[in-house]
Amino acid sequence: MNLIETKALVYYYGAGTPFEIRALDCVDLSLCRGGIKAVIGHTGSGKSTLIQHFNALLKPASGKVFFQGKNINESKESAYRIRFKIGLCFQYPEYQLFEDTVYRDIAFGPKNMGLSPEETERAVKKAAAYVGIEPELFERSPFELSGGQKRRIAIAGVMAMDPDVLILDEPTAGLDPSGREMILRMICDYRKKTDKTVMLVSHSMDDVARIADEVIVVDHGKIAMQGSVEEIFSHSSELTAMGLSVPEVTGITDKLRNAGCSLPTGIYTVEQAADAICAYLSGRCPK
Repeated sequence: MNLIETKALVYYYGAGTPFEIRALDCVDLSLCRGGIKAVIGHTGSGKSTLIQHFNALLKPASGKVFFQGKNINESKESAYRIRFKIGLCFQYPEYQLFEDTVYRDIAFGPKNMGLSPEETERAVKKAAAYVGIEPELFERSPFELSGGQKRRIAIAGVMAMDPDVLILDEPTAGLDPSGREMILRMICDYRKKTDKTVMLVSHSMDDVARIADEVIVVDHGKIAMQGSVEEIFSHSSELTAMGLSVPEVTGITDKLRNAGCSLPTGIYTVEQAADAICAYLSGRCPK
């Protein structure tokens, strides 16, 4: 059984007005449990609209969304419950912090789920540990902390609900290199420790190539491609036509190959490039 599935999913912005836009156009998508899944697409492609259907924040104009085989919009109760099973963290989630302490912000979701104070405390501590927030910060105001810390606190607030699926919309947007590295490492560690399904919406092809197991490409409200990192980034011309690109390191190694260096194709991460270049320089690849 698929974890998440959409059938003929259609959604309009400004429906029934002169400004009506068909944001999703008969989307059929099946996602299995596990791994890190990346959703990519140019600005306005429909990717953020798509993920907001997965936890019923948006309701389809037509078509259906299923979670573990059940229609999530079958009733108001099922639409409400799905938000605890599929946690969505928006872009720049630190702007959604509002409590006076770090602890209360992380605890907001578990309290709404009806957990006891003891259960809430365990959930808060566990989520804080996932994102590297020390208990010493629990009584601090989140607004006194750094931008990277605020973002991790906001993400911890979603993790504390222990969702089956964690969706992160542009989690590294606006961060400096060290903050970006910390968030990516945190995502990978969370995935390994919990065996949960993680979905990452990103404009960074380098981040996608580095941590994703599966890539979904959205273009003009449709699923243009779906497959492994290798399968998707091997279609560089099609991605370019959609306003996307391949990872930066792929472009560099392509230029080196065109200049006469016998490097293998299918290089999408810095680590792969380093191994291939070292092998070439040491004579293990033909010159």
